[in-house]
Amino acid sequence: MALEDLYKTDKEEIKKKIEKGLEEKKSEIKKSLEKILPQPAKNMLQTDEGTYALIAITIVLVLLLARAAGMAFKLLSKLIFLISLAAAVYFSYVYFTNY
Repeated sequence: MALEDLYKTDKEEIKKKIEKGLEEKKSEIKKSLEKILPQPAKNMLQTDEGTYALIAITIVLVLLLARAAGMAFKLLSKLIFLISLAAAVYFSYVYFTNY
């Protein structure tokens, strides 16, 4: 019985430490991005919808740059492009209508 309690306690502590570490990394990434991004995009980082929109826009831009560099789009990359474009439009709409 004591061994099971020890296992549960250790598991919970590890889970809390991992969650705390993830939150710290997220805040570090957001702070570093705020230094780079222009003012409207900095404000978008303050909300989840704005962050999702920026991520989707980044994916779309990377795929467009790859296409401009001469990479041929396969079916999977076309699907990723379309899904990212739809996500960028949707989350931008949600962000700008709510904030």
